[in-house]
Amino acid sequence: MFQKMETELNLEINDEYYPKDELDSKMQVAPVVGDTPDMIIADYLQIPSYYEAGMIESLDDRIPADIKDDLLQSIVDESSYDGHLITTAQFDAGMALWANKSMLEAAGVRIPVSYKEAWDKAEFEDVLAKLKASGVEYPIYIRQNKPSSLYFTYMPVVASFGGDYVNRDTMLTEGVLDSDETIAAYSYITWLEEQGYMNGAANYEDAFYGRKESALALLGHWKYTDHVTNLGDDAILVPIPDFGHGVFTCSGSTVWAMSTAATENGTADAVWSVMEAALQPEYINQITDFNGAIPSRKSVLDSKDELKEGGRLYLYREQLEAGISVLRPLTPAHMTIYSAMESATSDIIGGADAAEALKDASKSIDEIIIENEWNLK
Repeated sequence: MFQKMETELNLEINDEYYPKDELDSKMQVAPVVGDTPDMIIADYLQIPSYYEAGMIESLDDRIPADIKDDLLQSIVDESSYDGHLITTAQFDAGMALWANKSMLEAAGVRIPVSYKEAWDKAEFEDVLAKLKASGVEYPIYIRQNKPSSLYFTYMPVVASFGGDYVNRDTMLTEGVLDSDETIAAYSYITWLEEQGYMNGAANYEDAFYGRKESALALLGHWKYTDHVTNLGDDAILVPIPDFGHGVFTCSGSTVWAMSTAATENGTADAVWSVMEAALQPEYINQITDFNGAIPSRKSVLDSKDELKEGGRLYLYREQLEAGISVLRPLTPAHMTIYSAMESATSDIIGGADAAEALKDASKSIDEIIIENEWNLK
């Protein structure tokens, strides 16, 4: 994509790639070293801390009204901070349960199509039992081999139990991350293991689409290619169950931000030209055709057959348009929360008591938030 943009925009782009934690480390020292990049493409959660450090430009005066009005509301929500639009995005996440249609049919279970038809907790547990009885070794895979990813993928479950990671008013975790509701959501992982519905020792990615030892997978759009390539028409989506407080999905994506260094370097106009080009339908389709995500612009949605009603990915679109998606908390404390939840989730999968793990995580997170005054505005 960059090569084509270079030709059309007559720009030379020097790009560098970093893992999430390395990017954070680089950005912390970049203003001192003097090598802050002109443009940053990263998880939307990483941007608030850079903004608070004075490294991110507002896009309020740059983004045309026709493009902003065409963006999904979930994209506007993730791109807004401190009353300003500070990022753009080509896509939003698609999040639901991937399911093996043939396995569900063999087990004789009802297959919900819309989030309005989602299994409730009791029916979901009946589904798991029937799948197990039909010969499915571990009915559900939640990517237990990569606990850090559950900070995103498990959020709809947490929300449906009535929990959350952070108090959205105080921006502290006390009373929320360690609440009965959030503890119940994470204790459910322990229950799934105890029932033999989930293999806590799985250290591989392909339990669902490769080994076919699971009929359900709590994974988002990013495994689209693997699922469709390996399972064909058997790869379908079903909504995440209603565990008592409604049906949810989660949203959030890779975003594009302009740094204040671009203004200082005189490259801001060039940076915006790249960001604006990336929002054109051609490039949005290019990436979403590959990763199975949801185009960020409403006008692009109907150009994709899989996102039309009856299409394989329509549930993703339906959920976002229904406004049932939840965002992970936008806070400069993101990496602190992310790291603590990675550790806590890993411990819980490994057999630790959920209440103890989450209470310890909440205490350690809030100490750092308060020390850095990230809860104050």
